[in-house]
Amino acid sequence: MTRIAAIVCGAGVSSTFLARVLHALVVERGLDWSIEPLAEDELIRRSGDVAMVFVGHHLAYRFADVQARLALSGVPFALLETSDQATAAEQGVAALDAMDQARQFKAITPPNKGPSRA
Repeated sequence: MTRIAAIVCGAGVSSTFLARVLHALVVERGLDWSIEPLAEDELIRRSGDVAMVFVGHHLAYRFADVQARLALSGVPFALLETSDQATAAEQGVAALDAMDQARQFKAITPPNKGPSRA
């Protein structure tokens, strides 16, 4: 099942460019993610639709506010701290890949049944 990662910016314009670069890396690496640009004012309304939120570097000063708005949603989020789109996209794809790896590990790890009574 394809999950959605949103890239948040002020109005959705700069995130569109970064989304294109990140999408190309996701496809290149064979990850099952859809990348969508998202204006900051759409974040709460769309938080139920996304599995990951990236915040563009130019909103770093508002990151605490984004954290507060997403706190109850359970959606993971990260700040892409660089203005270089290629570097930011690499950071983003590394985070998505790590999430996929953690998800696979969680799926194959047997539940803890407590101490053995041998």
